[in-house]
Amino acid sequence: MKIIDIFRFNILVLFIECNYFWVLFRISLNNMIDILIANSNQIAGEGLKTIIQSKMGNRVLGVANSIKHLNDQSSKYFPDIVVIDYSSETFGVQSIKEIKKIYKDCKILAITDKLPKATVYTALKNGVDSYLLSDCEKPEIMEAITDTFDGKQFYCGEVIDILAEGNNAEKNGCSGISLSEREIEVIRLISDGFSNKEIAEKLFLSTHTVNTHRKNIMNKLGIKNTAGIVIYAFRENIIQ
Repeated sequence: MKIIDIFRFNILVLFIECNYFWVLFRISLNNMIDILIANSNQIAGEGLKTIIQSKMGNRVLGVANSIKHLNDQSSKYFPDIVVIDYSSETFGVQSIKEIKKIYKDCKILAITDKLPKATVYTALKNGVDSYLLSDCEKPEIMEAITDTFDGKQFYCGEVIDILAEGNNAEKNGCSGISLSEREIEVIRLISDGFSNKEIAEKLFLSTHTVNTHRKNIMNKLGIKNTAGIVIYAFRENIIQ
């Protein structure tokens, strides 16, 4: 093979490789989880940004220190998730409703210090999708972001403990509790009084599958009967 042909061949190979990696890059961009952090404490916000961005696929669009700042960003950014410490100085539990108005399609992950049961309940009622405490570890934060993006609800076990105060529930510690959309749907139907057979008919599932969902739900929540599922549903505002 002539030197000129070898050169052309190498150029062609290089061109193909560049195009291949460009396609991979474009695919990775489309699969990014875009996140805005809402925290009036700059050190805490930047620290959380570093943690979140350490996982490939997570992209932090910015750190906002107030509702006004978030509102100003609304024409520039379209986050999939807003991670908020609503207990920080310039926010508050009512700011969750405002965020839902500003970013109508976004999910909200709250990460706060331990707060009173009534405050946590109000936050969930106002639109928080997933909830962690600020002493949760990095793997749990990553799992919460992924599950929240996928349409699931993720709760730190200690958040469940806070909501269960006074119900003599077993302590969960800080292990995460993740419920799929299907499991939430099953919880709602159980709480409405439907039997496994009726739920199976409504969801086009087998009775065995519904029974498996029920067992998984009870194992995840650390409860032993249907009454516990109903209490959980009321507490989490799954049913009115």
